[in-house]
Amino acid sequence: MTSSVRQKMAEQEKEKKVAQRLSETPVEMVRARNENGHFIKDDPKTEENESWIKKPKAKKKAAAKKKTTAKKSK
Repeated sequence: MTSSVRQKMAEQEKEKKVAQRLSETPVEMVRARNENGHFIKDDPKTEENESWIKKPKAKKKAAAKKKTTAKKSK
């Protein structure tokens, strides 16, 4: 019983990851900040949650290759 539940959960997680990869503009939810860098709190009077914003995910940059120089031996 447990293994089938785990399998279903694993399949759901895989589907989420695939859907996120296939989306044109992947976004992530991050805490909103003001100009001083402090977190913005949510205003319960509004329907929208101001404390979280959608931000495009940053693409990973390829690691820079290090130059190796040949040392002369004396």
